[in-house]
Amino acid sequence: LTNQTGEPEGRYYLRPASNGVLAFRGRGFKSWGDFPDFFFFGGNSELRGYDYLSFVGQKAFFADAELRFPLIEAMLTPLGVMGGLRGTIFFNVGAAGFNADTFTPWSSKAETVTQLVDVVQDPATGGLTPIFATATVDGFRLVDARASYGIGLQRFGLGFPMHFDWSKLTDLNVTSPGWKFDFWIGYDF
Repeated sequence: LTNQTGEPEGRYYLRPASNGVLAFRGRGFKSWGDFPDFFFFGGNSELRGYDYLSFVGQKAFFADAELRFPLIEAMLTPLGVMGGLRGTIFFNVGAAGFNADTFTPWSSKAETVTQLVDVVQDPATGGLTPIFATATVDGFRLVDARASYGIGLQRFGLGFPMHFDWSKLTDLNVTSPGWKFDFWIGYDF
């Protein structure tokens, strides 16, 4: 055998009310051997707010938690009865890496990091000089993993579920300043 692959997945659905659903999903992937396989994920319902299939690796995981609830059961319009509108509140986390790389999804130990904070241009020569600064990062945070949270709306159109999601990207230490909007068509997990 040139490779071996393990790909566990678990889902759990809880109905907290008569017409809402609390859904959980976790999925992992690990491939090893002479020619290990790759796993792609990201975007849509796998890790909202990130580009479609933007995470790739030979070892990876992602987890989702979302609350789905009806906003409008059915709409009576001049064109007839149209389907309802459903709301979603979600949180996603995931990471991917290659077997040859170190892989630290999260950490809570303090560490000092050096980062680029500015670039200054010399007026005489036009050359650029980078300016670095050091900072201490402390507390629980994602290192190689990424997460997102947000809200969404779902509506059926032409027989397919259409999703309108607004998400914020985070590493649990720093959160993106604005909301990212995504539209996608597909079924929920």
